[in-house]
Amino acid sequence: MRARQMAQDTYVIEVDGELDHHTTGQLDAAIDHALIRGAAAVLIDLQPTTFLDSSGLNALLTAHRAAARAGARLALIAPSAAVHRMLSLTGIDRVLPTYPTTEAALP
Repeated sequence: MRARQMAQDTYVIEVDGELDHHTTGQLDAAIDHALIRGAAAVLIDLQPTTFLDSSGLNALLTAHRAAARAGARLALIAPSAAVHRMLSLTGIDRVLPTYPTTEAALP
C-alpha cells in the first residue's frame, strides 16, 4: 500500500496486491492520515489490486462514510477485473464513484 499527495488537498492511495482482512488496517490508516491532513479528495487506486474480499469491501464503504463526514470526496481508480467484478456483484459500484484514471478523478 502506497499513499502519495497529488496536490495540497488530494491524496492517492494505491492498493497493490490483496485488500483483505490482513491489509484493511493499512488502508484505514492511510485514509485517516489523509483526512486528518485536510484532504478534499481521497482517490483509491485499485488497478494493481489482485483480490478483494468482504473485509476489503467493508473497508471501502467505511472509508466512503469517513470521507463524507470529513467533507471529502472518495473515489476509486481503475479497479482490476477481479475487483470490478466484486464491486459489481455487491452493488458497491453504484455507491462509490469509479474513474478509469487518476487524472479523470481529479477534482
